[in-house]
Amino acid sequence: MKYVTYVLWLIGYSEGTIAKALCLRRKQVAGMISRSEYSRRSAMSDHDRSEKLKELQRVRFEDGVPLDGGMLDRVHFQVIPAARSALSAPLRRRM
Repeated sequence: MKYVTYVLWLIGYSEGTIAKALCLRRKQVAGMISRSEYSRRSAMSDHDRSEKLKELQRVRFEDGVPLDGGMLDRVHFQVIPAARSALSAPLRRRM
């Protein structure tokens, strides 16, 4: 669950959107994010977020099995630019 949360956070989705997609409370998602190395997303450039997202994408599969159980199969590992994150399509349609 943490892996999916980190990926979606780095892509640019809000805590509330991630919580809805994962059927969690917003506070649960906020707690995971605040304890991670990705907590200061707003201080990162789009390029930095993209590099961290690539790192997560490289470790997605362990022995041929995705860490996310296939939840992220239809999600593009591309950063939504900070200026456009509010305009993105709903996440539920992608998962």
